[in-house]
Amino acid sequence: MCLGNKVTCMMFKSYDEMLEELEREMRRVSDDMLLHMFRISSTSGDVWSPRVDVYETADAVVVKVCAAGLEPGQIELTLSGDGRFLTLRGMRVEQDEDKGQRIRYHQLEVYYGPFERVVSLPNEIPLERDSLTANYKDGFLKVVLPKIQQPTPTKIDIEE
Repeated sequence: MCLGNKVTCMMFKSYDEMLEELEREMRRVSDDMLLHMFRISSTSGDVWSPRVDVYETADAVVVKVCAAGLEPGQIELTLSGDGRFLTLRGMRVEQDEDKGQRIRYHQLEVYYGPFERVVSLPNEIPLERDSLTANYKDGFLKVVLPKIQQPTPTKIDIEE
């Protein structure tokens, strides 16, 4: 319920929205810190990690990866033997024609080189390993891991 004008109402968020925003920001900060620590310990210093969303639908668990500048052939996907982790590996190569003409960077946020990201999947959801699909479109890689459909209970008659 809003008691003020429209602008004032838009400034207030629900408690759930604030918690979700806080959770997203904490995850981003944590990912950035881990990436920075990994980069420091890396010999090449050229490691980056793509951003990932993991969500559930009625029929599947979906992993959506921000993979701009990558070709599907540059990405390797592996599902762990226990089905709990999806690993993405690959290489983003810079192919700008003007790279040799650059004299100074004023901002540098796009990472190139090797990457790896291990995504934890919800372990309470049984997944159909043989039916997963991966699709690349508009800079996003979408991996769909179908849920194992639980059979409906069958009534068993007891003979006398």
